[in-house]
Amino acid sequence: MFALFDDMFSMFLDCLILKRSARALLFATLLFSGAVFAQDTVQIDPGNQKLSSADRIANILINSLPESGVKKGLQRYYEIINPSAYEADAEVAFSNSGLSLYFARQFKGNACFAEKTLRFYHDIRSNTKNTQRPDPQMQRHSRTSLGDTAGETRKDLPAGWLFQKALTFTKGNPNAALSLIGICGHDDIAQGTAFNQEAEDKLLAQGYKWEDLYLDPDTTGEEETFCPPRESDFYIARSLSKKSDISDSLKRRILDVQYPGKKAEQIASKNYHVLGAAFMTCQMIEAGLNPYLAVQVETTAANLYRGIRLCQNIEAPASLFWKLQKMPELLRRPHSYTFEQAVIRKALDRGTNKECTMKKVETDPLCELLYKVGSGFDLTSPRAAARAEEQLNKYLDMMIPSGVYTSWNITGKVAGISIPCTRDQLFGPHPFMKWLVGQGHLPLNICGKGLSLESCRKALNTLRTWEVDFDWTVSQHLAGAQFAAGVCKPLPQGKSSFQNFCD
Repeated sequence: MFALFDDMFSMFLDCLILKRSARALLFATLLFSGAVFAQDTVQIDPGNQKLSSADRIANILINSLPESGVKKGLQRYYEIINPSAYEADAEVAFSNSGLSLYFARQFKGNACFAEKTLRFYHDIRSNTKNTQRPDPQMQRHSRTSLGDTAGETRKDLPAGWLFQKALTFTKGNPNAALSLIGICGHDDIAQGTAFNQEAEDKLLAQGYKWEDLYLDPDTTGEEETFCPPRESDFYIARSLSKKSDISDSLKRRILDVQYPGKKAEQIASKNYHVLGAAFMTCQMIEAGLNPYLAVQVETTAANLYRGIRLCQNIEAPASLFWKLQKMPELLRRPHSYTFEQAVIRKALDRGTNKECTMKKVETDPLCELLYKVGSGFDLTSPRAAARAEEQLNKYLDMMIPSGVYTSWNITGKVAGISIPCTRDQLFGPHPFMKWLVGQGHLPLNICGKGLSLESCRKALNTLRTWEVDFDWTVSQHLAGAQFAAGVCKPLPQGKSSFQNFCD
């Protein structure tokens, strides 16, 4: 394992020597998101260990690069995302803290940018729909959905309408236009707070009212913001251009795998990934990074983001899975018992015999399992036992695929570095074989670990949903990054598109 790690690091040094700087950084990203580890080393990491590991490595690598547009572009990228702004890995799921703080500083220190921003978003809210489901009985999502596309299902909004509107506020400057869009477009909720008294006073003096500039927090249930509500047309797909969207085939696969039986209009599109990626990529390009490499950095980062999100969900159940796999009493189970049957039977026995305490949770994985599912330790009554069995079955539906995933895919902890979950499969069967078994076309148990064929199939189908999540997020980032690569321009050293709003 460590020999491979050393080889990878040597390859990275070779890249530096050859001045393949951006490719070296990308390789380094793969270094901490793609090292090899033994399947029984899954650990639960408190705090922001993955983010801090990524931040530490990235800063070392970027600072070691020779002065160039590559270095400037990467420095801009890490200045904006600012991993140190996150108190814990879990924050990745709820907010873009680094981006929010970056925009807040730009807004506070640049009255021209703040004024244009307030005017732009007032125009958006005034002239487009702020909800997609005016009738609660409508069978669709209240947010813009996979079935909503500018220029196609929404003929009233031409493809590229949002970017074209932003250009009118920036005198045709594409970099500045994506900055206007990015301040709210990097997420559809919790974009952070931004304030500039000079800009606000100027607009109020011109006849704007407070409610023209900001959403009322009493009615939205959120903090005061000038950003459109998450149900707004602002977040509709293809608002940057006709091509700035994921493919129709991927949309169909999302529905088939993750939402069987649902219609496209019932699933939120999450198009903010496209808008945020366009802004980030544009910033790297204007600072000096080659557009092609900027796209590569952005999509690699999207994989990292999705991997951290996945780890938040699977690390704890995967860790418990491997503890249970090693228990002698489960290893000695009768041949007629599958792993999951033995786990449920033994856990129920622990509760029926009142063998578990909070202290034993730390040393007995079966007691830990009862604690995790919230069943309580006293299962002497038939009703409590039946309820616990239902909870155990539900938890195993997440625990088993988590364990299978970590036995096949690259993730875990190497040399003290916490790495995110990755979609890279190092062990296990061919993806096509997994699909055949998962769909019931082959009666083969390819999971091992003492699992039943039924549990294996359920696990494989759960893994498919995680793979689609990766494809969904990365494809959206790619769409936004490619759009920026086609329209954004590099600026003279030390210049920023935020300086153009006073022109």
